[in-house]
Amino acid sequence: MSPARCPLPRFVDPTAGSVRRLGGVDLRELAGRELYRKVSFVFQDVRLLHASVADNIALAAPSATAQDVERAARLANIHDRVIGLPHGYGTVIGEEARLSGGEAQRVALARALLADTPVLVLDEATSFADPLTEQAVRRAPDTLRGGDRTFLVIAHRLETVAGADAVAVLEDGVITEYGAPGELLAKGERFAALWRTRQPAGSAGEGERL
Repeated sequence: MSPARCPLPRFVDPTAGSVRRLGGVDLRELAGRELYRKVSFVFQDVRLLHASVADNIALAAPSATAQDVERAARLANIHDRVIGLPHGYGTVIGEEARLSGGEAQRVALARALLADTPVLVLDEATSFADPLTEQAVRRAPDTLRGGDRTFLVIAHRLETVAGADAVAVLEDGVITEYGAPGELLAKGERFAALWRTRQPAGSAGEGERL
């Protein structure tokens, strides 16, 4: 599922039925400002502002302090890279420094963590195969777990969702399997087949890797 086809950010609305999982309200009835107070996103293709690193991270939380920004950056595994830039958090992206795809995703993840919304959507947020990015994405739920918080992770790399409470397997826009990762592996159907094809030869057994 691409962000352009996902109804949650309201880039497109359902042609039939409705999405009511956000407080029981049809998403089409929520104003954009209200929706983005409840949902934050990290997409596969990240576009950062021509502004300082701090301003990029604090985009959805303009009242955040420097300490808040740094904490979010540390959680997203981007702090060490930032302090090595010419002017640290004051460095202007695209002018004084350029970031790799994985680094840009980690800045976007820091922004989403700082926004602290009830729902966080991670759409192929490890697509650049950056180990630090994947580590940050994997630990994000544990970092922010608590209260009524939901993480929606869209991924082709199954390791990214190995620790999820529930996995939905989508094929041609239809959910063909749904359940905890361990349960789906035990069923031995589509998810299990996909998992096996993505494990390197000689790796640990399925149960040991979850």
